[in-house]
Amino acid sequence: MSRRLISRRHFLGFPLTFLLAPHVAWPARGWAATTSEELKRTYTADVGILYGLLSFRLDGALSEAIDRAAGHYQVTIAGEGDGIANRIESRGLLRDGRWVPLEGRSWVSVKGRESRSEVRYDWVRRTVEYHFRGETFFLRRLRIADDLVQVPEGVHVDDSISATLNYADGVWPARVDGSYETYLVRRKRMDNEGPDDVQRLYRAELVPFALKVDADPVSGKPTALCDLTGFSSWAKKGEPARVTFGRDRRPELMSMSLILGTSVKIELRSV
Repeated sequence: MSRRLISRRHFLGFPLTFLLAPHVAWPARGWAATTSEELKRTYTADVGILYGLLSFRLDGALSEAIDRAAGHYQVTIAGEGDGIANRIESRGLLRDGRWVPLEGRSWVSVKGRESRSEVRYDWVRRTVEYHFRGETFFLRRLRIADDLVQVPEGVHVDDSISATLNYADGVWPARVDGSYETYLVRRKRMDNEGPDDVQRLYRAELVPFALKVDADPVSGKPTALCDLTGFSSWAKKGEPARVTFGRDRRPELMSMSLILGTSVKIELRSV
């Protein structure tokens, strides 16, 4: 049996890119010490489907380049295995004291099923251009979205990479209840969408994304719960993903319980 990860954009795409953001420990609001960083990281993802009847494993690598003086970053995540390959690219800039995305691309191929997306952010016109084309995993039904979304004044919009950078740098302020909220762009879909449900026409929309962070009672490390039901038809209501951060506020471990008896565990390691 193959032990390579079964993955597609609406299965693992968002949590994977969120977890595999750059591993650069920057002091909050204190970037003068170092002007640029070029680091590499590796990750391992273990997935069990149908209550462990199928099990898969993926090993991958990521690299990131951050120029603080110029105020921009670029991240590449890539992996390849038996019948599966993926590549994710993201770049962004520093704007009004926060990291914001400029462009993101992702591509995943699983047993001949491909999903790809491309998102561009125009902060002068305050628009997000969104393109997606992908097949559902089981029935290989096609989903296509091409849309332009307007960003209202005063609304912060991130992708998974910029959100992680903003949290690590302490430039993403917490709300009164200790949670962190931003907005992400997604393919607009029905709330009860199943893994193989398809609509004739898709649009894009901005939706809130929140992290509720508390200290782990044993390790003392920051641990966040995040509801992924708004971003994946595989996510379970009432069972948020759990992310453990290092003391440098960088992700170290992510675990998820999904539908169809599916479980996911992702670990990151510095090179």
